[in-house]
Amino acid sequence: MDDALIIQTAQNVDLAYAPAGLGQRFLAWLVDALIMTGYWCILVFGLPGVGIEDPGTVAIVLLSSPFLLYHLVCELFFEGQTAGKRALRIQVARLDGASPTVGQYLLRWLFRLVEITVSFGIPALLTIALTRRSQRIGDIVAGTTVVRSTRRVHLHEVRYPVRPPTYNPFFPNAVTLTDADVRTLRAVLVRLHREPTSASSQALGLRAKTAVERRLGLVTSYQSPEAFIETVVADYTFLHDKYAGEG
Repeated sequence: MDDALIIQTAQNVDLAYAPAGLGQRFLAWLVDALIMTGYWCILVFGLPGVGIEDPGTVAIVLLSSPFLLYHLVCELFFEGQTAGKRALRIQVARLDGASPTVGQYLLRWLFRLVEITVSFGIPALLTIALTRRSQRIGDIVAGTTVVRSTRRVHLHEVRYPVRPPTYNPFFPNAVTLTDADVRTLRAVLVRLHREPTSASSQALGLRAKTAVERRLGLVTSYQSPEAFIETVVADYTFLHDKYAGEG
C-alpha cells in the first residue's frame, strides 16, 4: 500500500482552493454570453454583407464560430479562464491540482455542446448543484472542476521556518515524512491562514492533524491543528537540514 500521507480531500483543489458555486459559474457564463452576443450584433449590424436573412458561407462561419469555439480557445490559451471566469475570479482546474491537459479541455468542450449548448444548460445546472465538487458532466468525465482563484500567496505563508541550531524538535519522527507530505501540510496551513474562521478550513486542518498523528504513531495532541502542523513542518525542516549538513 502507498505510504503517502493521505487526507480525505479532493487533493490540492480542496487544500488550496474552494470549488466555484453555481451562482459564480452562472454569472461567468452570463458575462461570456453577453460578449458573444455583442460580437454577433457587431457582425450583423455593422458589417456589410453579413445578414441573417440570407447569410453566405463566410457569414455563417463568422457568426457561429464564437459560440462553438469561444470557451475552448479561451480556456486553452488563458489557463482555464474565459473573460467571464476571469471577471468572477474562477478557473478550470484538475482534481489533482495540476493544470488541465489539452485533452481534458477538449472533453469539457465536447460535453459542453451537449449539456449546455443543445440542452439549454439544464443538465449542467443540475450536476453542478448536486455534485460535491460542483462538477458538470464534462468536468466529471474530464476529471476537472471549476475553482475560485485565490490571492497571491505571501512569502510568510510558504517559506519554511528557520530554527536555531539549539532547537529541540518536538516530534523527531517528523523526519520520516516525505517532501510531498510536507507540501500537503503547507497547503493546509495556507488555507488555515487565509480562512481562519471557516468551518471547512478548520475541518481540513483537523483531518490533516489526525492523519499526521496516525502516520507518526503519536498520541492525540491537544494543540490546535494549525499549531500542530506548524510544529511538525518546523521539526521536519530542522531535522532534514541538520542531517543534510552532517552528510
